[in-house]
Amino acid sequence: MSDESGANITFFAKQPTSCPVCSRDFKRENMRTGRGRMIAGELTDELRRLYEPTEKYGEVYPLIYPVTVCPECYYAAYPEDFTEIPRDTASKLEDQRNNRLNTVTALFKDLDFEKPRGLAEGVASYVLTISSMEYFPHEMSPTIKRGLSALRAAWLCGDLHRKIPGEHYDYIQKIFYHKAWFFYRLALQRDEEGKEGIADVKQLGPDLDQNYGYDGVLLIAATMEYKYGPKDDAEKRKKSLEQAKSTVGRLFGLGKASKNKPQTILERARELHQKINEELKRVDGES
Repeated sequence: MSDESGANITFFAKQPTSCPVCSRDFKRENMRTGRGRMIAGELTDELRRLYEPTEKYGEVYPLIYPVTVCPECYYAAYPEDFTEIPRDTASKLEDQRNNRLNTVTALFKDLDFEKPRGLAEGVASYVLTISSMEYFPHEMSPTIKRGLSALRAAWLCGDLHRKIPGEHYDYIQKIFYHKAWFFYRLALQRDEEGKEGIADVKQLGPDLDQNYGYDGVLLIAATMEYKYGPKDDAEKRKKSLEQAKSTVGRLFGLGKASKNKPQTILERARELHQKINEELKRVDGES
């Protein structure tokens, strides 16, 4: 259901899901679609789709539902991965049960994944995914999925801050943005080195309404580098910006390659490229 309105926008699956870590059976919450539940608003520079509140359903946050979370041991993963983990991964996750619990309860009290979720459970689901995927094999592309989870956690923390200012969710949001910067950068590095792939991941989002795939990863990686890369040291800042410029430049290169890319990606890539150039001039002027 929505965080405030109480409107019936979700349902619990009839068939239970069995947790591969602790064997607990539970019913997953899914979001209903249609009937005016979501009215699309603007698309941000981070490719997040915002939604307008409706009179019937109030504020709706689709991003609080995609992750499957075991309500018993707090193992969490995206649906396509949840039951597919190897036995040794499940064993490690069982050993880390208390660590996962302590991580999220330090941020939120009274979490309940057997009742309709609110924003707190939404953020917690991504925190738990970041933690759980630390033990995933490289074949499951955990690094980019951890980056995606950190990015979505940052977005939802921003929503919490707007609804409940003064609770330091804006500070927590910055932490998750920096985690997203780290994981997106690392994911591209591992992909280029052939250590861990990105292209085969089913849903790279970064939001739910449009899957921008590998192009979206490049744009988000460059955006995170520009916004959250090192800033205290001029030389490190310059190097970071040059890396962001190189990454975003791959999106709108010359010739046929750019013609096959979504216009949304190309427009935002050009805007970001211009911002990076302006920032590089400023940094050069200070050094």
